[in-house]
Amino acid sequence: MKTFIITLILSVGAIMISAQADLTDKLKKATNQYLAALVDSDVDFLLDAVHPNILQMGGGEEYIRKDVISDLEMFRNSGITYTSGNALDPSESYLVKGETYYLVPHEWTAKLGDNYYKSRQYVLANSSDDGETWSFINVSKYSAKNLAVYIPGFDESIEFPLGSPFESVD
Repeated sequence: MKTFIITLILSVGAIMISAQADLTDKLKKATNQYLAALVDSDVDFLLDAVHPNILQMGGGEEYIRKDVISDLEMFRNSGITYTSGNALDPSESYLVKGETYYLVPHEWTAKLGDNYYKSRQYVLANSSDDGETWSFINVSKYSAKNLAVYIPGFDESIEFPLGSPFESVD
């Protein structure tokens, strides 16, 4: 009987680890799609990926569309070309009214002139359908205090990590 209980506990633990790994894989895949949309300036994809509360409370679809386009043009006009993004494993998670938000670090590679640079940045990702669809929030654009306005119950005292400055790639 003792062996059965130990086996049962180990099996349940393995199932839970497997489920978490599956969710992490879905999250990284979705984050990489989001980053690719930024690289490709895919405004429609990016608009679909905006957190629904930000879309609704932030002025609606047309206003957010203009904001996304403005951000993309700002980078293009500065001479910076994002060439790739790569999602890393989520580093933190926050539970807000039954929904989990994941802080996802990612590495950008960008080109300026003939030189390439790398930087680590962060997005906050959320799925309300077990990882089938995701929304993203750029934490360099929103503080936790700002997010508490859009997401009731969000802990406004959270301090998100700062992204790293771009460093030359040899």
